[in-house]
Amino acid sequence: MKPIAAATLLFSALAVCADPATPAGLEKEASSLREADVAWRGIPWKSCLLEGLAEAKQTGKPAILWVFIDRPVNDERC
Repeated sequence: MKPIAAATLLFSALAVCADPATPAGLEKEASSLREADVAWRGIPWKSCLLEGLAEAKQTGKPAILWVFIDRPVNDERC
């Protein structure tokens, strides 16, 4: 994301908040944007790959693997 677009997005988000200067104001705004009942929150997530694969095999349901690597944008190793 370009710096100008990021700044515009941040400014827009702060302008919507009732009182962005306080953590309580930010929490209130964030909770008002959150959906109450979302299907993926009911999924029993596993932190161990082997447990997840065993359960997927036992229940006959697919296993979804989510991998997150926290590397800087300018990392040239990849």
